[in-house]
Amino acid sequence: MPERGRNMDYKEFREKILEELEDFYGKDALVKIHKIYKNNGVVKYGVVTRFTDGNSSSAVPVIYLEELYRCYSEGSITIEECIGKVIDKREESRNNQEYVMGMSVNIMEWEYARHNIYPVFLPKESNREMLKNLITTDMLDLVIVYIIRGKAEDGSFTSIKINRFLLGQYGISRESLHKQALSNIKKDGYRFYGIAGALESFIENGSFSASCTREESITPQGLMYIMTNSAAFYGTAGILDSGWLHGRTGGNSCYIIPSSVHELLFIPDNGQANQDELDRMVQKINSLEVAEDERLSWHCYYYDAATGEIRTRK
Repeated sequence: MPERGRNMDYKEFREKILEELEDFYGKDALVKIHKIYKNNGVVKYGVVTRFTDGNSSSAVPVIYLEELYRCYSEGSITIEECIGKVIDKREESRNNQEYVMGMSVNIMEWEYARHNIYPVFLPKESNREMLKNLITTDMLDLVIVYIIRGKAEDGSFTSIKINRFLLGQYGISRESLHKQALSNIKKDGYRFYGIAGALESFIENGSFSASCTREESITPQGLMYIMTNSAAFYGTAGILDSGWLHGRTGGNSCYIIPSSVHELLFIPDNGQANQDELDRMVQKINSLEVAEDERLSWHCYYYDAATGEIRTRK
């Protein structure tokens, strides 16, 4: 019976996976383990298996190993079972024409990509290494990057960040890319939800569902509002649509709380909120509640309805 338990560290685990996959596929495939930089300097490792039969697309899926290693180290799965799961996932994708992180292989073609490009906000300082090869636009202490959004077979949303290579493939300028991404915001189902309605949706559905929550506009009497897109996935870019933002805030100035890279919280400025206290709240929530690769900022922002300006301080 295969031995269970923690008998390999993560480096040894990765090397074992690579060795066994190379033995399994032989000359039929080229197997590599890539070090991949995620948001905020988080590093993950993923297996990339490229078949050499000439029939596969040049685009291949990345199968991440962190969760498998966690299960292995806890003793709930053997190394043999881990290898089998990696092989099964790769075989599933090999038989699927749309297997690139849940996306069509047509991501290399501008006519496909243009309809699925969206801007997202990320922290600038903690992502400097990852940002070096991406197409970016600065805003305050944040940076806008551009993603092609897709949907995996399980219904979850996935994304590929646009780098210099992809921009070159499209044959367009950075300005054209930015303009297209802003245009797509308008069809992305951005809404505001009162905190009470969001809690009701969470209780009824077991998770926050943007599609099941009643849309609201901000009023001075409101306590707190969530802003995100219909997918609740990288849903912070709605603030780039100044006309929409002014209409939904009802002309009310607000403090903006960066809940995560997926949503923002708006608190109407009715004279009762203190920005320093809000900053401390953001820092506490980031430390205790938000996954490291989903943190957006360690302080709040201010939306001035009179000028339409968003800034770091009131």
